[in-house]
Amino acid sequence: MAFLDNSGDIILDAVLTDLGRQRMAEGKFTITKYAFGDDEINYGLYNKNHPSGSAYYDLEILQTPIMEAFVYSGAGINYGLASYTNTNLLYLPVIKQNQLNTVATRLVSSVYYLAANSETANALGSDTQVSGIAGSGELGQTTKFLVSAATTQQVILVEAGLDTSDLVADSSNRSTYIVANNLLDSTFNVYFDNRFIANALTPTATSVFSNTSGNVKEVSISLSTSTGTSQASGMTNFSVASARGIPDTVYYVSGEGNVQSAIAGPRGSCTALNFTVYSGLDATSTGTTDSKYTLYGKTGVAADTLFPGSTSGYTYDYIDTDVLIQGTTTNVAYYATIRILRRAS
Repeated sequence: MAFLDNSGDIILDAVLTDLGRQRMAEGKFTITKYAFGDDEINYGLYNKNHPSGSAYYDLEILQTPIMEAFVYSGAGINYGLASYTNTNLLYLPVIKQNQLNTVATRLVSSVYYLAANSETANALGSDTQVSGIAGSGELGQTTKFLVSAATTQQVILVEAGLDTSDLVADSSNRSTYIVANNLLDSTFNVYFDNRFIANALTPTATSVFSNTSGNVKEVSISLSTSTGTSQASGMTNFSVASARGIPDTVYYVSGEGNVQSAIAGPRGSCTALNFTVYSGLDATSTGTTDSKYTLYGKTGVAADTLFPGSTSGYTYDYIDTDVLIQGTTTNVAYYATIRILRRAS
């Protein structure tokens, strides 16, 4: 890998992949579409206080060295730029995790816990409770983690919408600013590492995410298996599955606080996810430890190391893996780190 000097002008740096060269040799090479990305850019370098004035605010960004073109197709754009045909958009959507609802699993030190089997789930239930990680009361004991293949328990819940207090989150603004502008994600792509995750569990058609005129929650989420349908383009070892977008009809109620949505303004859709771990990673404590835990994770970690205060004496194997959730219409994306845990002893 090398970088190109960007202190001057770079018109175009392009190479053909193996497939591209094959197409050219066959006389069938045709460019039909293209995409832009900003993988190299650190927007934190924008300096609106530059002493030389506004012309220099973005100078460091514009002169950031860029990576040369890759021959390997799997090293393409990781952070693609979205394209919107409507140039009059005042607000663009974002995707955010929701941890306000009882169905939503909570982050623990920036990761989501995924119990590989029911034995592990029972162990985590006691260990997280003792360490003060798990919730109590309405949140219950298992709100901090997912359970492999479970269809009616905790989920990773994300919402897409306009996260601004400038617009009231009512039905009219949802229609005007989201639906009418084609900013509604009716489906989401879920990318996961197929070495560790067998498939994704996604919302069924009966799932509901709404509220009443009295601001009472109307949430009912059930999941079904959505097998990864293909190898994700440019993402080695990753498969992609499709997840239904649940209409996010949580509306502002006059005089009431926002107790259900993570989005400040009009909401478009949400989705909910769980996962089934790869066969072998779900072995019980009396089974064989899969070699992947040794190769890609950690083994035999004491419970009190993961959960300070625990006295259970359990040990755990675990692997951390990333999941990407991306709206198919808006391309808004959310990255989640999943920690697959298995009770080892």
